[in-house]
Amino acid sequence: MKKFNLYTVTFFAVSIVILMISFFSFQYLYTSSKEDLFNSKFEAGKREAREIGKLLELQLKDGISKENVIQNLQNSIVNTDTQSGFICMYNQNGIELCHPNPALIGQKINKNNSGFTSGDENKSDFIEILNSGKENTGIRNFNKNSNRASEIVSVFPVVGSNWMVASHANTEVIEQQISDLYLKFLIVFLIATLCILGISFLLIRMIYRKYEAQKNDEIRNLNDEINSLTAMNTQLNIIHEKLKLSDNHSLNEDSTENSKKRIITYHKDELISLESSEIAYFFLENNIVYVKTNTENQYSINSSLDELIKTLDSKIFYRANRQFIINVKAINNILVYGKNQLKIVTKPESDEIILISKNKVAEFKKWLEQ
Repeated sequence: MKKFNLYTVTFFAVSIVILMISFFSFQYLYTSSKEDLFNSKFEAGKREAREIGKLLELQLKDGISKENVIQNLQNSIVNTDTQSGFICMYNQNGIELCHPNPALIGQKINKNNSGFTSGDENKSDFIEILNSGKENTGIRNFNKNSNRASEIVSVFPVVGSNWMVASHANTEVIEQQISDLYLKFLIVFLIATLCILGISFLLIRMIYRKYEAQKNDEIRNLNDEINSLTAMNTQLNIIHEKLKLSDNHSLNEDSTENSKKRIITYHKDELISLESSEIAYFFLENNIVYVKTNTENQYSINSSLDELIKTLDSKIFYRANRQFIINVKAINNILVYGKNQLKIVTKPESDEIILISKNKVAEFKKWLEQ
């Protein structure tokens, strides 16, 4: 897949997830905010009606005449805004005693004037709520012909009178507030979503670029290792071919004069002389040096690996590490092991892994190329 297509698919996948999460979160916030706003209006209306009702009750108890109490309330609410919410007062017969609009004072609430739905879903006429003389809160719905919006109304009886204080809140205004709240939520939602998507796109590109750079470095290093291994194995094959051609001749024409041509060892009481060409490798185990032959025979010898490497033909034998000296003819394959190490596979195979450390890789390559 091309980089652009990969970026695009990933970006759209992340975008869809973010949009889905944001959409459901937005709906939840909007719904809960709407419910909270209505509940707060209900509670505010109850509290306002109760406080004014208690205040009127105290005035009556202080001996203030009912006419003066009504006049005082009327003076405090006259010409106040009735668009969003207001306070008025009825008597239990439904007659308007106080209202911000003085022209409505004295009017009577008739049956079927407006319906009332309380919190427990009980439906009745508003006049019945006033007639009951009990505290109540609910939605007051008007007839379509009245051109009045429904209201949240809380009524509270004034003790010592037949008055009912009523707190009104216009539901159209509340709906408008909710719409404004919805619009604000929507704007914030869109801005936040765009910011998140933009940041996500940049992060995706940064992550992919870093990932691609890392992978490209790994591929480049791997190609270098493959090329190096190919070169070493090719060189190894060339050496094997040369050694095969020289099997019928002296194997050490170019060797130093001091190189050992035979290794003396013992098997039980038998003295055994091994040609150096028969030896696959020497190895150290439990502080004892062993020699492994091409025919998979194994013998112990008294010399140390340090002593042996000094006397063996350096073009044929190589000190791989502290545990092994290997014959170039016994090397079957060269592999990469871990980071910058080489693994030597011999024939016959060794029970232990034969490793060339990263510090000796260059020396080993030079030995193969000699």
